[in-house]
Amino acid sequence: MKSKAFWLPQILALACILAVGGVSMVYADAHGAGEEMEMEMEEESGISGWFRTDTDSLGTQIWFGGSYPMGSVSIDSDIYVVGTFAEFDLGIGIPVVDDESLSLTFLPMVGIGFDYETANGPNSLIAPQLFTYLTAGSISFESWIQMFFNTSFDYDDDLFYTRNFILYSVTDNIAIGPQLEVGATLAGLEEETETGLDSLVVGGRINMAYGENNTLGLFVGFETQMDEESEDSGITGRMTFVRTW
Repeated sequence: MKSKAFWLPQILALACILAVGGVSMVYADAHGAGEEMEMEMEEESGISGWFRTDTDSLGTQIWFGGSYPMGSVSIDSDIYVVGTFAEFDLGIGIPVVDDESLSLTFLPMVGIGFDYETANGPNSLIAPQLFTYLTAGSISFESWIQMFFNTSFDYDDDLFYTRNFILYSVTDNIAIGPQLEVGATLAGLEEETETGLDSLVVGGRINMAYGENNTLGLFVGFETQMDEESEDSGITGRMTFVRTW
């Protein structure tokens, strides 16, 4: 009897240890399988995203965006933040050509902007917008066309803006080429506001790959619409960092 009394607690303890270990192994296997399933779902979904930061005459700006495949097109969205102003854009990515030698995509978008400095939003309608992306071998082209309607919200002037550059990849990591930017006032918030061309910057751009999915862009340009009395050199530009995933 003493022998049975001695071994019984040890047998029970061993059974408990094995049971706990078995549960832990089952949980670990299930958790690992869950992670693998999540990764497979992400790969199958095809959802891509990007982060961008620009520093130029507007200050430092932050962007986040994503693209969601929907059949032959994609639903694209992004947020843009500078100071207290934030903008949300929504559009449809339309691939016109997509093969190894040539790729052409149009992305029309509509945006709404809020200046959170005051509780008086919304403050801007950013539409229409059209982004064009073309890649042909070692050559790539990108174009932005945007209109900002602000007077209807008593916020600012109505504006037009376009950014265009074409780059040639001299190596796998470096691309260079010309860039043109134009800004104009379409209508003024005040009656005395002058409309017409405000800015025309011409210059050069270089994009450098910083590891996988990272790009540093440097644009240096000359502002041709300077006041005659201005003592500024006219040299301007932008520094950009983009991360995609």
